[in-house]
Order: sequence, then structure tokens, then C-alpha cells
Amino acid sequence: MKTFFWKLILLNIYGISVLAQPVRLKFPRQINIPNYNHYAPSISADGLTMIFASDYFVTDGNKVDLKISYNKGGDNWSSGEEVTMINKSGILNLYGAHCISTDANTIYFTSKKTGGVGGYDLWMSEKKGGVWSATQNLGKPINTQGMEGFPSLSADGKYMLFVRCQTMSNQGCEDCKLLMAENKGQGIFKEPVTVSDKFSNTSIIAPKLAKDGNTLIFSAKLAGGKGGYDLYISRKTGGNWSEPKNMDFLNTADDDKYADFTSQGDAIIYSSYTDGFLTLYKAKVSEEFQPSKILLITGKATNSQKLPISGFLQIFDNNTSTPVSINRIDVDGKFSAVLPVGNAYDVAVTSGNENFFWSTTFDASKLSKSRKEDADAILQSLKKGSIFHSNKAIFDSTNFQLLNGSSLEIKRLAKIITTHPEWKFEVVLFPSGISNTPPSAPEVAFEQMKTAFQAGMVKAGIATEKVVISNGNESPEEGDNFSGWALKTLQ
Repeated sequence: MKTFFWKLILLNIYGISVLAQPVRLKFPRQINIPNYNHYAPSISADGLTMIFASDYFVTDGNKVDLKISYNKGGDNWSSGEEVTMINKSGILNLYGAHCISTDANTIYFTSKKTGGVGGYDLWMSEKKGGVWSATQNLGKPINTQGMEGFPSLSADGKYMLFVRCQTMSNQGCEDCKLLMAENKGQGIFKEPVTVSDKFSNTSIIAPKLAKDGNTLIFSAKLAGGKGGYDLYISRKTGGNWSEPKNMDFLNTADDDKYADFTSQGDAIIYSSYTDGFLTLYKAKVSEEFQPSKILLITGKATNSQKLPISGFLQIFDNNTSTPVSINRIDVDGKFSAVLPVGNAYDVAVTSGNENFFWSTTFDASKLSKSRKEDADAILQSLKKGSIFHSNKAIFDSTNFQLLNGSSLEIKRLAKIITTHPEWKFEVVLFPSGISNTPPSAPEVAFEQMKTAFQAGMVKAGIATEKVVISNGNESPEEGDNFSGWALKTLQ
């Protein structure tokens, strides 16, 4: 009986120690090639593209190459492929790490090569038509005669964190400070500023912003750590960053330098030594270490023949109509966006003057956990004699007035009208399309919708005589409409 009792106690102690450790999963052998180093992961917002450093099968003259891998479902990943345009671009410092943008179409990395500002600089390469472009130096003021490295772009693309060091090499970095620069677009950044006095420690390296933009994970040698570099986390609230917190459930006596959160923030991808080599793992993280909740939007822009098209993904605050982000969609049509909780967003895909737009509203104001939604956008070609149904509801189903965000939709309509001055247009309003319960007086509802819509047109600069507004109640098209309106291009 006593033997059984002590066995039970030991099992309980063992169970507690196991639960205290992260439940981690080793990436497959096609990524973690045995007896080689694989580290410094950066993952796209949709979780489907990952770049990392590896010393397996490297480019001539390099000690380490940049690899890219694609998720094939679940925890199944493709073999790491060479990013040739970057790997052949000069003296890389992949110990200075790198990052991939939200849409997986831009890679920022650290290199010392001809054409730089001085020392190690930050560079970028964009994927255009499925091919990575020639590398481009980010220039001044983000690069200096000093040493810049470890870029981390925010999910909305608005700013970049990086470190500036007195010394930097493939053996390590010394005397570093954490900086932030606002992105002006086209690879141009404003003058960098210090992120916070809380990150004044000169050993800080490898910052990575989580997809929420308010959670930062980094490495540093701070008092109370487990040895060498440890991973720390800090959160931004109201513009202020919290005191760094040791991620002791991941840290070891060895250097722990490189980590990135998955898109939904419930797991972390990091490198740890296994049999003497850096190896990539994914580990679950507890709620206290998870980033803020987000709504992840992923989709593909196609034409009516379901062929991918390029364009722009435009996101606005649906309540104030102020812009949040505008990002290019590559020719493969794929796009993604991270929407922080606590707000409703207008999301639109546009593609030139010959296509109708796609738009909708995503409400992330009451999310209790991170969520992913698909948003495949089909853009019809503008042709005379056709009807184009909107996806975005713009009428209140109780009083038939315009909802928040309706001005954005009417502005998109205005652009179509002004770019085709030779055409005539008809806006069809569907009183029964804005509610599951048809209005008791559809004619009255139509007149109220018409008056509200005309007022919106005037604000958008559309001359009322340019557009006929008709009642689509009980028309054949009404059954295909769920937003309350559609556009007809007249013969």
C-alpha cells in the first residue's frame, strides 16, 4: 500500500512538471535537416509562408542561406527552398535575421554589400509575378554608417522595429539599441526613434512584433535570466510598453534568440538546440503570454472567370471612414490582413477602372478569441448592359437610413462613374434585401432609401442627374441581392 502511495505521488509530481513545460512540436525533417542548423523563423499573417535561416546546402560564399517554406495543411510543411535573389545578393548576416510581410510578398533582411549606406544595412525584396525582385537598400535615415539589423515589420505595414549596433557580425552583436521607423511606403521610412527606455539594455536583439502590433518578443541578456540570451515579452498599452517579462517556460541555459508568434497567437515558433544543432519547434503558449486577439482575413482576388488578378486591398475604420491600410495584391491574387479586435472594418478589393469592386464589413468589435475568415473576392468586368451587386450592406433595416461606412461604398461608386463619363448608370435599391423580414411598406422604404442615397451621392461629388435611382422591389434581381443595392450600366 505504501509503495502504491509513493508511486502515485511521483506520478503526480511528474505530471505537474510535464504540464509546466510547453507542448512543443518539432518541424518535419524536410525543414529540420539532421545535423544542420535551422533558426530565426518569421511567419506570414495567414500562417502559410515561413522564412528561416539554415546552413544546409548554402550558396557559394555564404555560411547561411535564407529558406522559404509553405504550409501544406496542419503541421505539414514543404521543404525549405532557396530565396536565390537574396542569397546571391552579397554578404548576408542572417544572424541579423529577417522578416516577411503580412501578405508574404516582401522580405526584409540584413546584408553588407555594394550599394549600401555603410556596414550592415537593412534591405528588401518584393515578390512580383511569383518572382523575387532585385534587392533594394532601405537607404537613409533607417540605414547609417553604423550597423542595422533584425527588422520586424508591423502587420499593418505602418512601421518597422530594428536594432542599431556598434558591432555586428555573423558571430554576434554588441552595444545595440531598439529603434522604430514609420513606413512612408515604397520602401521609404521616416527618421527612426527610440522605442522605449524600457529597452535600453545594449544586449537587445531579434525583436519580433506579434500580429496584433502591441506585443513584442525579443532576446536580451538581463539579470535573472537562465543564461546567455533569453526570450522576453512586452506589451504596449496606450502607447506605453510594459516591463519585459522573462518567457521562462521556453528559455534554457543556452542562448535563446529567435522566435515569432503564429498568426492567431496561441503558439510560438522558435529555435532550440537539439543534439548540438539549432532546430525549429512550435510550442503552445499560455494565455498570459499570448498577444491580443485579432481577426485574420485571407482571400484571393479573381475575375468572373475565377482567374487571379492583381489590385489593392483597402481597409478603413467602418465607423470613422479613416484609412487603416492599403496594400498591393500581387498577380497571384492572394491577400491577407490582420484586424485588431474592438472595431468594425470596411474591407475592399479594387483592380483598375475596368472592374467592379468587391467590399464588405468585418465586425471585430466583440471577438473573445482570435479568428480567421476567408474573403474570396470576385471582381466582375465592367460592361454596358450589366448589373453589379454589392456585398456591403449600407442601409439600416429599421429606419432605411445609411449605415456607418456607407460613404466609403458610395465613393467607390463615384470613382466608377467619373472614370466612365460616356456611360449612363442606374442604381437599383432593394428594400427587401436589407433584412430577413421584408418591410411592411416597401414603397415608403424605397423613398427613404432613395433620399438617403441621393444625399450620400451629393457628398461624394456625384451629380444626381448622372444616375437614375430605381425601385428593385419584387424585381428578378432582388433575390440575388443581400446588401440593398446594385449598379446597372445602361446601354
